[in-house]
Amino acid sequence: MKYLKLFPSGFPLSALCLGTGPFGTDVSVKDAYAQMDLFFEHGGNCFDSARVYADWYPGGHGASEKTLGAWIRERRCRDRVIVSTKGAHPDLKTMQIPRMESTQLRSDLEESLEALGIDCIDIYFLHRDDASKPVEEILDTLEGFRKEGKIRYYGCSNWKLARMEEAEKVAARKGFTGFSCDQIRFGLADLNENGIGDKTLVPMDEDLFSWHEKIRKPVMAYTSSCNGYFSKKLKGRPVSPDHEAVYANDQNSKITEKLAIWEKTYNVPAAGLVSSYVSSQIFPAVAISSFSSLEQLDELLSSADFIFPEENLREIRDIKRFLV
Repeated sequence: MKYLKLFPSGFPLSALCLGTGPFGTDVSVKDAYAQMDLFFEHGGNCFDSARVYADWYPGGHGASEKTLGAWIRERRCRDRVIVSTKGAHPDLKTMQIPRMESTQLRSDLEESLEALGIDCIDIYFLHRDDASKPVEEILDTLEGFRKEGKIRYYGCSNWKLARMEEAEKVAARKGFTGFSCDQIRFGLADLNENGIGDKTLVPMDEDLFSWHEKIRKPVMAYTSSCNGYFSKKLKGRPVSPDHEAVYANDQNSKITEKLAIWEKTYNVPAAGLVSSYVSSQIFPAVAISSFSSLEQLDELLSSADFIFPEENLREIRDIKRFLV
């Protein structure tokens, strides 16, 4: 397992982060425990969740965080794992209405702490933004949580570049820690912008990528597996219409051809190559991946220490357009 130093203090994060979104719902508690055990045994130490996960299921509210928290208590491994979770997601019935009031942020944080059964969250992300609210006011609230000892670091997710640049300036002026990480949709595949249904998501584009390279801002990449698109294409398996709408383009066809060669050259499955692409950037980047089966996780763990050769990264950079 590769490790990356995302933060100035604390131990390094595994380059692969286990996404726990389906735990306790699509993935049973028993199977979730098996995944977390296997991941931890192979050196994985980072687990990602969110307050909103499973809210789309009747009675599913908090299932992911509760399952993760219960496993941590039973395995007595709190001092050896890094817990990442997110708050400030709009209500699913009113996605157009932000939830960024300080009272809402505190409520989400306190609920996450209770569900996880821990005193402090290692990395706390704002799941969305509210462009109408001053960045300084938001950072003031997060700094308050940090000083209270409820969070160690905080980050943003699905924030646009201009707002993150503003946050950097505010943090520097006020002597704040600021956003330590950006949790963003980022992976090997180029995305068809018109195929992305949720317009509140902010995927990596050319400008964001250049900014991360310039200031070395750490990333935790969600949907980093590209929904298994490349593996399915290489194995001749069907891709859902929704995923075809997102990923079917000339750039990804060219990348698929490259992966077919590199699988044989390096004896690494496509899933491992896709994950390694994220963690091989010049800015620290952790790939968040979720799995529907233990077999999928085991396949990826078998190549978790692979480092993408620089010449191959250049080949990809010549192809990628990020959004098309």
